[in-house]
This record gives sequence, C-alpha cells and structure tokens, in this order.
Amino acid sequence: MSWNEALRTFCELYSAANLNCNWIVVGSVGSVLQGAEMTPNDLDIYVKDIDDVIQIAALLEPYSMGTKSELSYFDADWLSSINEPYFTQSFDSGFTWTKGKWKIQDFSIEVVHISDSAGIPDSVTGEGIWEGGQYIWTHAKTIDFEKYVIPVVPLEIQLESNMRRNSKTESTPF
Repeated sequence: MSWNEALRTFCELYSAANLNCNWIVVGSVGSVLQGAEMTPNDLDIYVKDIDDVIQIAALLEPYSMGTKSELSYFDADWLSSINEPYFTQSFDSGFTWTKGKWKIQDFSIEVVHISDSAGIPDSVTGEGIWEGGQYIWTHAKTIDFEKYVIPVVPLEIQLESNMRRNSKTESTPF
C-alpha cells in the first residue's frame, strides 16, 4: 500500500465515523502533500488532545493486532492491539507522549499526542516553532487531497524542526 492509499483509508474511516478530533499530518506525508519529492515510510498524525488518540484508536481498531504485542514500546515494530491500542511513554528528559501504531496492509499509521515537550524550543518569536509543539495548530495549512481537506504542518516548520535535530532527508529541494 502507498502513503496515499493509507491516507485515503484513514480519511474514509474518519469521515464515516463523523468524528470531530483535532488532528494534523506531519512528517513525510505532510511534506509530500505540500509538493516535496520523497517517498514516505509512514503516515504520522498528531492530535491535540489525549481524547483524540482514544477516538482514533477506536476508529482504527479493525487494523489492530488480535493480541497484545510482546515487543517493547521502544521497538519500531510495536503495533497497537485490541487490548492495548496505545501507550503513554515518558523519557528521562521528561518528554511524554501517547502513541498508537497500526498497519493498513503494509503501511504504518502512527497517531501521537505529545503531553510534555520537555523544554523543546517552541516559540513564535524566539527559537522557532517546533513541529510537535503548541503552535502547529494555529499555523496549520490545509491541502486538498482527493475529496478531503487535510490539515498539515507547514513545510517551513518541518524544515526548521529537522534542521534543529540535524536530520538528513533524501528529498530534493522544495
């Protein structure tokens, strides 16, 4: 399955369920939707509230594993199950997130709520806006995708966040 098929499937499920969650696409799919040339490996969806993780986890339950994963949350292959659709994880830095991960066919979808950024710079006047921070919601762009309108984190914010963590991408210039 490709990223656009995964996004289409998510949008179809979301629309049919008539949910009203605050969600936004970030990462490579968000970049591709805005014209970047790269091949996404997964669909990253951030949500504003913890309740949104719960609602979207219920929405994606048909893609959950039947039994709880024996893998650690730190393992990239961990997947949501019916018994454990998401987990909350805190790191030594204080960074805390709640996350679920599903596969639609062979394409991963991750839903994340960040409850404590542990001091990662996030400012409209200082060090810049962080792609997982509080200001993405007021700076979100919307992109038409098939018959859906997709909220995305702007490329400028994603680029700044990637530059801060010295991330190297395989994309061509925007």
